[in-house]
Amino acid sequence: MRIRDNGYDYYDERPRLGQRLGRFVALVGVVFAVVAAVVVVQRLSDDTLALIIGLLLAGVPLLAIIGLLIFVLAKRGQRQPPQQMTIPPIIMQLPQQPQQPALPDYGLPWEGTMQRAGMRQWEVIGEE
Repeated sequence: MRIRDNGYDYYDERPRLGQRLGRFVALVGVVFAVVAAVVVVQRLSDDTLALIIGLLLAGVPLLAIIGLLIFVLAKRGQRQPPQQMTIPPIIMQLPQQPQQPALPDYGLPWEGTMQRAGMRQWEVIGEE
């Protein structure tokens, strides 16, 4: 088919066989779904039908809100550039030898002797 538009000639390409077949299968699927829905709805009781309609009326807006939330979060994630983590430098200092003892020496007589001897002495009180 030849079409003339703004003085330029171009040919309108027909859809390929795969595209036409896909559209036909989709149309048959939609018709089947509508017919199946009508048959099923006719066999349902009034209470069951009311329950299904109520669930649909509550569920569809909920799905729309969830979809909108996902869309907004996806857009927010695209705007922010990815942050690169940098490892801070680690500075280690070697401990210096202490000039003074860690605990002050109060001149108690048993401190030095117990550390030097390495043995404990027990004194039992009350038994003679």
